[in-house]
Amino acid sequence: MLTERQQEIIGVAMQIIVEKGAQKLTVRNVATAIGVSEPAIYRHFKNKHDLLVKLLEYLQQSISPVFTILQTESSNFTHALETFLTTLFAHIESNPAYALFVFTEEAFHADNKLRPLLLRMLEEMLKMFEVAIEKFQVHGVCRTDLSAQQLGKTMLGTIRLTVTQWHLRGADTPLTEQAHLLADTLAKISKSH
Repeated sequence: MLTERQQEIIGVAMQIIVEKGAQKLTVRNVATAIGVSEPAIYRHFKNKHDLLVKLLEYLQQSISPVFTILQTESSNFTHALETFLTTLFAHIESNPAYALFVFTEEAFHADNKLRPLLLRMLEEMLKMFEVAIEKFQVHGVCRTDLSAQQLGKTMLGTIRLTVTQWHLRGADTPLTEQAHLLADTLAKISKSH
């Protein structure tokens, strides 16, 4: 559990990355932005790597509940997808750091120590998709000629591309406006025939 001060530091770190890029995230820059000394940051995080790990874990914990939306409905796949995407996209719009960390983790490829954590996070998201898809397959509303893993990868990849394009375009339009069409498209691709 993060302390209030750790959450504040993580918030500032996310802001630096969103506004200036991952390469500008240093303990010194975080301390300057908060108005404290570098040792004050080290009282809460061992080093920059520890800060990044806690930041990624915080974001993963914050966004994981959104994925449970897919598991609450069993008969209307399109509706479940649209509710999930609208909620996910609203989360991302309200905090653009989600777009950077959860969906475009390329910003952290320079830190080899973070790769296992990023891989685990991605696999956890994929597993949540698979569990939901398997349920829809059992209820006969989702195709079974492709595995839940194949469908999950296809869906998650499409969602990631949508979020990445939105982010690279400078978030110039509401991401939530894309939820209905994307849900409809994914449902058509996944629908049992």
